[in-house]
Amino acid sequence: MLLLLQLKFFLKILLSSFCSLPSFIRGLPRLFSSLPRIHILLIASLCAFVLIVSLIPTEIIIDKPIKRELILPASDSLKGKYAIAQPLTAIRESSAKLFPDFSGNREVEITIAAGDTLSGIFSKEGLSAAVLQELQEADTEYLRLGNLFPGQKVQLLINPKNQLLSLKIIVDRAHTLSFTLKDGAYVPHLEVKEGEWRNNYYQGSVIGSFYVSAKKAGLSVGQIQQISGALQDKINFNRELRAGDSFQVLVAKKYIDGVYSFDSEVLATIIKTRSATYTAFLHEDGRYYDKNGKGLSKAYRRYPINGKHYVTSRFNPRRLHPVTKRISPHNGTDFRAKVGTRVYSVGDGVVTSAYYHPAAGNYIVIKHGRKYTSRFLHLSKILVRKGQRVEMGQLIGRSGNTGRSTGPHLHYEFHVYNKPVDPMKVNLPLSQEVSKKEKAAFNKRRDLFLREMGEIK
Repeated sequence: MLLLLQLKFFLKILLSSFCSLPSFIRGLPRLFSSLPRIHILLIASLCAFVLIVSLIPTEIIIDKPIKRELILPASDSLKGKYAIAQPLTAIRESSAKLFPDFSGNREVEITIAAGDTLSGIFSKEGLSAAVLQELQEADTEYLRLGNLFPGQKVQLLINPKNQLLSLKIIVDRAHTLSFTLKDGAYVPHLEVKEGEWRNNYYQGSVIGSFYVSAKKAGLSVGQIQQISGALQDKINFNRELRAGDSFQVLVAKKYIDGVYSFDSEVLATIIKTRSATYTAFLHEDGRYYDKNGKGLSKAYRRYPINGKHYVTSRFNPRRLHPVTKRISPHNGTDFRAKVGTRVYSVGDGVVTSAYYHPAAGNYIVIKHGRKYTSRFLHLSKILVRKGQRVEMGQLIGRSGNTGRSTGPHLHYEFHVYNKPVDPMKVNLPLSQEVSKKEKAAFNKRRDLFLREMGEIK
């Protein structure tokens, strides 16, 4: 208590001294000398403490952003009146959109198994048979809906009123066919991946039969058939080839996304026997010629039927369809032909399709090399099978009235690089040798093949 009174007295004197600073400064020694020893020690200790504290460095605080991670539950459901917040990563990838589709449309994807049909799928999804009929009619341009094969994928987009908005079929690695509802009609579109053609070289010697020797060298059955078909009028593969005879083959193979699509064609063949050398080179017109440009296969024929040719409907991209009464392209030529009329292949080639289609009826598609394709619709009978090689003039079927047809006739189409053209006007290679106009291009192509085969430098 006494100590407090003494401090109070000291502060009082100190405050009064501020009124006259000079006299205060002069009186400091006398003031301190009059204080008790303990007070002087306390004041000195206090000054030392303040001095030490003032010398300690202060921490510099820098503003830093505060990061916090907010994790929200992922759910497609609703709880109460409010939707549960959903992170973007939880949105379905198949929507291909930043935010979910609230239109009410539903997507259906089906992988075709053995026995599945489009009519069965439509029935399961509650889609009408009339819609399927419209799609089949629109498919006459591509002829893909008549037969589905295991492994193919079918995608449907259906609105809340159960109306089909689009149909997509992933046919294979190279082809995706879609039908989109536009202005009350389904518009077809075939997406084709061009892929990459790579040349492969094979060689070998005949030991036993040519077929066995070629298989051993790595050639497929179809490729061997192309070789024998090209040279069948020049050499008898069963009797004229002997052990030790050699063969060289250049094959182009198509790859889709780096995977072999099993689409191939023989570009060049050289067979050397003890007595002769036989050559076959594939030209741009889809026919084989020897090294001098002489034809090895028969020329194309203009008409697929014999006798008089009565055309009932010509090629017309803006034709009014006689059944649907809508503007739809007529991609071929219709010939009047009674049921059972013989139908012939217009050139050498391979049958790529021979099936029934609800709109096209019994139909045949023949590929004549990489450039040309012919199609025959509404047949009463199909006399060839898929994968079979045919020659120009070979009987392939009989005309009829199958599918959606207004009467007995033959519908015939001719495509150039997968685009329909007028079969009656298209410029066909009708001669037995390369024309003078194309001879330079043929020689250049032939020499390129020979160089790849090591025959010339």
